[in-house]
Amino acid sequence: MLLTACSGNRLKTDEKKLAAEILLQEKEETEREVREKPLGDTLKKLPPGFRFKEMRSADPSKPPVVIDIAGSLDNIKEFKLSDVASKITYIRMQKVPDTGFSRTMKFKYYLMDKNIVAVNPSGILLYTRDGKYLSTVVKNEFTGIEVTESGIIVRGDNTFIGGGYTVWAQGNMLYYKYRNSLTGQSYIMEYDCSQVPISLKTDFDPEKPRQVRALGDIAVNLNPGIKKPSMPKGSANGMYSAGYEFFYKGTGTILLDHNTYAKPLGSEFTPGGKYMMGIFDKKGDTLATFTQFEKLETFSKSVMRGTDQGIQYENKGKLFFRNAFNDTVFQVIPPNRMLPVYVLNLGKHKLLKKEGLDPDFDLSGKIIPETWAETRNFVFLSFSKDSYDCYNTRKSKQLKQYFAVYEKSNRKLFIVKGDPHNYDEEILMNNIDGGIPVWPSSYMTGSNGEILISLKGKELKERVKSDQFKRSAAPASKKNELLKLAASVANSEDILMIVE
Repeated sequence: MLLTACSGNRLKTDEKKLAAEILLQEKEETEREVREKPLGDTLKKLPPGFRFKEMRSADPSKPPVVIDIAGSLDNIKEFKLSDVASKITYIRMQKVPDTGFSRTMKFKYYLMDKNIVAVNPSGILLYTRDGKYLSTVVKNEFTGIEVTESGIIVRGDNTFIGGGYTVWAQGNMLYYKYRNSLTGQSYIMEYDCSQVPISLKTDFDPEKPRQVRALGDIAVNLNPGIKKPSMPKGSANGMYSAGYEFFYKGTGTILLDHNTYAKPLGSEFTPGGKYMMGIFDKKGDTLATFTQFEKLETFSKSVMRGTDQGIQYENKGKLFFRNAFNDTVFQVIPPNRMLPVYVLNLGKHKLLKKEGLDPDFDLSGKIIPETWAETRNFVFLSFSKDSYDCYNTRKSKQLKQYFAVYEKSNRKLFIVKGDPHNYDEEILMNNIDGGIPVWPSSYMTGSNGEILISLKGKELKERVKSDQFKRSAAPASKKNELLKLAASVANSEDILMIVE
């Protein structure tokens, strides 16, 4: 079921627009294949052990866009959702027939040309664009992992068989990572979503312990020649936990094209790490590595502070990356290029790695980039000032949290008007239908500029009863439509909200 709310008058050209976008994407895919062939031919001729020299220079014909955070701190503007979007579509996702597939945690969604992909700790599901369930791509099996509504607890002696949280696509081809911690298998899988949906066979065959229990074919073997299981992350008594954002926002290893893939090589908690990113061919041979300049030669303190974690996101099959404590967002291009796309001007507020990791360093006056989401017309970003984001700094109100919108059309950054000490404030108030307020995530934006919001029916029910909904200046007709939707859904029902 789809329910659409629009702001103001809108021509009924959505179908024509969608058809045109699909044709354009098909053309881009054809052109992409033509471009990739010469690289594939070149890689076949390389001598063993050959590595390309890393390239990080800008394109003189298209220099990186400078987002001036330091110079825009007083450039404050009030924003509402209608300032960045004009339409909301609600898609009710059909319940999975398999009652063993848990829906405790909300889904992470990915829009394909003709499908919707839903991901959560239980696995990966394929839907039509109107929310009809098609098939289970992979159903995860694990021990030592506990899933709650808000996050995941992982014990050191856990086991895992199934798909990761990162999915991406090229045309009808869906890609995802598959891992079996018991056998050491690690693959990038590809599945053609245009084929007739088939049922996933999940029964374990003891005579075939390495059999892949997932739909699709192996595109890349990330652990070639290694039969033994990888070591668990911690000891049997160790554990770690994090909110769903931590697990959903990372991309990790990702295909760049039909010839190559990339994966991060460093971490914000690795003081002396030499490299931050690597590009590899499909056999696993290293083609290029990119030097990490944000590093410490020594770090003597026993505790590190978690501040800047960098960003990594995929858009239209392209990988974008900002290393922790770096001010540049790069596009990763095979076989050996990191192209500067955006540069954050932090001025005197820039935080160095040695300062950010040091728990005794005073962060007064420093700015720490946090969230980042790019759409067709805007970049949505947030940052903290004078402190870093954690439970204690929120409790003491040391943290100042800012949200900002970069308008690509006029190349200006605006700070969203609000209270930097109110951490629960509605950022983009929904004046289209009075519903859930919006702030996009890097891991849930569509290739055509859509903002995706994952909801449960309970959230809609609570929203339409709230004072914010009652006071909303959204058109009465749209509020009434949302009231009807909220009344018809179950608390546990999954709903995809698409803002465009």
